[in-house]
Amino acid sequence: MKRAVLVAQTIFEYSDPGNLLDLAKVTEEAGWDGYFICDHLLLDPDGMLPLADPSVMLGAIAAVTDRVIIGSMVTPVSRRRPWKLAKEFASLDQLSNGRIRIGVGLGGMDQEFANFGEEPDKKVLAKKTDEGLAIMQQLHTGAAVDFDGEHYQIKQARLLPSPIQSPRIPVWVAAMLPAKPGQRRAARWDGIMPHVMPTILEETQDTSNIDMRPLMSPSPDQIREVVEFTSELRETDDPFDVIACGITHGMEADEASSTLQSYEEAGATWWFEWL
Repeated sequence: MKRAVLVAQTIFEYSDPGNLLDLAKVTEEAGWDGYFICDHLLLDPDGMLPLADPSVMLGAIAAVTDRVIIGSMVTPVSRRRPWKLAKEFASLDQLSNGRIRIGVGLGGMDQEFANFGEEPDKKVLAKKTDEGLAIMQQLHTGAAVDFDGEHYQIKQARLLPSPIQSPRIPVWVAAMLPAKPGQRRAARWDGIMPHVMPTILEETQDTSNIDMRPLMSPSPDQIREVVEFTSELRETDDPFDVIACGITHGMEADEASSTLQSYEEAGATWWFEWL
């Protein structure tokens, strides 16, 4: 099981691009396997929390590291034009020499859509996500693409150069447990990052003063259930990553080792230490 640092959310001192870059370099020097950041425009309802741009930061992170796997966890495809996102990830893959992962989700904050005049309805976002992923995959082949969807239409569009990774940049899909749609979507791609939907909070509630990590981190039993569910839906034997996230910081060494072992035995292929 590989280990990564997850910086989510990139607020307070982590809204400073320099701090994010310093942490990326320290993460690689310390021997971690990955370094991931979040992708948000407007985290709190009033927009008072500064946030660094994730695409700009991933480019800078790629430039100052040589080995760690990098990416955003997660990018709402429905908040971007998929052809622009495809171009960004292709460039990031080249800049990182094939170290990028595309982490995607529907988008968890209504204000990141509604405050900019866009539809926050989850059914609409789900359709845009699926269409956007299909477009990105086709554009990354380097061939001319025609696409006629409900939300997006393109005609004879070609984006070059293509990513380094083949047949595509791995796509990891976020899924909110216990719901199944995110797990079904993930089974069609290359990995899953499950979170637990907190039942005590409303979606529009300001969570900036609440530690969400213990509320959203899945248990080993939940990871095992995800592995069993997605395995039944997979139509290929290609590798499929299962990302567990949580906190071992502050534990005694034996306790931390036991915790990580329990997740690995449940089927996790990555552990994200959630800062």
